[in-house]
Amino acid sequence: MARQVPGTVRTYFRRRATTYVFLIVIFIMGSISGAFAVRSLDSEQCDHLATYIHNFLQGFQETRAVGSVAIVRQTFFENTAKTVGLMWLLGLSVLGAPFVLALLFLRGFVLGFTVGFMVKEMVLKGIALAVMSVVPHNLLVVPAVILAGGASLSFSWAALQTLLGRRDINMYQHFLSTTLLVMAACGLMGAAALVEAYLTPMLIEIATRYLA
Repeated sequence: MARQVPGTVRTYFRRRATTYVFLIVIFIMGSISGAFAVRSLDSEQCDHLATYIHNFLQGFQETRAVGSVAIVRQTFFENTAKTVGLMWLLGLSVLGAPFVLALLFLRGFVLGFTVGFMVKEMVLKGIALAVMSVVPHNLLVVPAVILAGGASLSFSWAALQTLLGRRDINMYQHFLSTTLLVMAACGLMGAAALVEAYLTPMLIEIATRYLA
């Protein structure tokens, strides 16, 4: 039974390769849009955001004193409830499938905007700070969001086909595979929360020490 799992997983993703490629494109489009949106900010908005980042870095030593366990819990809850869990529910509702794409685009937009603003305001320092503070946990968050989004859309499509009269689709199997993939995405989000709480602060401290 266990030997069949890798083959089953490969078959699942091979059959849905187009869906996942489409989701990756949506995320990239969101990131590019976010990066270009930085250009639309006026000087007052840029100054406000730059001051916020400066104050955050200045008070980083104090903010680091906050319990890491609490940060893990808060980050994990926000990522799972507001993104992965919501995608799962939207996929189950069938009609909510387009909102899955909107959530994925929004995650890409926020990431692109954050990195774009850092680079615009601080140039090389901004690139280094983005690599230290934004990239590490997002290496896990982005695959988790795409994984959950693909699973939700696949279930939604199967459910729609069933409603339109197709009878050869095993909806129980689709529900089970979707739920398992969403749980895997939650696991990635948990790992991302640990990285953000324990690794990212150390990297930011290094960045503020050598880039000041």
